[in-house]
Amino acid sequence: MEPEDSNPDFITYEDLKHEFGESMFPGSLYLYSKEENDFRFKLRKYAQDEIAPLVPRIEKEANFELCLDAYQKLGKAGYLTLSFPKSIGGQGKGYVYRTIFGEELAAVNSAVVVTYGASANLFAAPIIHFGTEEQKKKYLTGIMKGEILGAIGITEPSAGSDAVGGMKTTAIKKGDKYIINGEKRYITNGSRADYILIYALTNPKAAKKHEGISAFIFPTDTPGFERVKDFDLAGRRGSINSYLRFKNCEISADNLVGGPEMENKGLKIMMSGLDGERCFTCSQYVGIARTAFEIATKYADKRVQFEKKLREFEGISFKIAEMYAKLEAGRLMMLRAARMLDDGLNATKEVAAAKFSCANYQMEIVVDAMQILGGIGYTKEFPMEQLLRDSKISQISAGTVEILKFLCQREIYQAFKK
Repeated sequence: MEPEDSNPDFITYEDLKHEFGESMFPGSLYLYSKEENDFRFKLRKYAQDEIAPLVPRIEKEANFELCLDAYQKLGKAGYLTLSFPKSIGGQGKGYVYRTIFGEELAAVNSAVVVTYGASANLFAAPIIHFGTEEQKKKYLTGIMKGEILGAIGITEPSAGSDAVGGMKTTAIKKGDKYIINGEKRYITNGSRADYILIYALTNPKAAKKHEGISAFIFPTDTPGFERVKDFDLAGRRGSINSYLRFKNCEISADNLVGGPEMENKGLKIMMSGLDGERCFTCSQYVGIARTAFEIATKYADKRVQFEKKLREFEGISFKIAEMYAKLEAGRLMMLRAARMLDDGLNATKEVAAAKFSCANYQMEIVVDAMQILGGIGYTKEFPMEQLLRDSKISQISAGTVEILKFLCQREIYQAFKK
């Protein structure tokens, strides 16, 4: 009997990988400028040459060290400077470029892109927009070089979707210090970060809780900081997601983001970054969905059953068409939101709609892609089961699909009042 791996009817992932690329989506190129497309193709080649070889071990071993290595490679190659102001050595690119970056990285590996996102976006953005000049110089230079790893600390055991109302972590001022007590949970990069952009109650007695929140740059070498545990995640293997505790952690008042005038104004900082964060997460969903779509379409063109290619069966061909439509619809919604944000417009409604649509489309595309592959899609011969595990969190993190739908309809009705 002929061994399976030499059987021409046995299609492997390696057989298909070299066929992926921009030729699959020529129509998408018209949505972007030449400069944007040039950036995409340069980054795509870099990701395939430098990041992709690390991916099998990152996934198989849940290897954060290799994930961090990929992050540092991006820093050395200059990619981490993408969205930082030119005034501090960045490229000054906006949200559209971030979505291109997120899509191309996620198409290769989701663990690397969330490690990047938590550090160079979520940690850095509040400092970019609200930090003092001293804070920008002190903390952002290392982030841009990949020498410092950042994280953002919002979610708590009692504060998930209700991030403000359920917040219990406090930062009480004592002279020129703040004493922090509390817990943060599901913090990407948390246990390995050098600094965490943490939100805490500086006025727990405020009549309206949102009027008593502040943002701080927290050094993780501070005494009293405890890494309770890292969660063993279903997907995004290789990334770090942590449960953290703060016991009488004393930090300098200089670490208050924006200086003294921003005390108790942390909600403004928090909310300013949510639309940008959610727009960026859409790009991750598009990237993963694109990979699943590429695998399924190529497989359906090669796999033969009943003397016909799979794509010649209506049940399969209709799935392919619907997957493509969902992928491109998600991209269009994401890109509209990103361009609005780049123009300084309020895009909460558009971002919310893009976020829950891209998240749901991603899951549907990956599930259909696995169905097209059949039995082999349920094995580890192909990365489909990994993409499925990596996808589910999209409907939960950075705002659940339910919360995003609530925000979307709220914005619709608020427009009626104007």
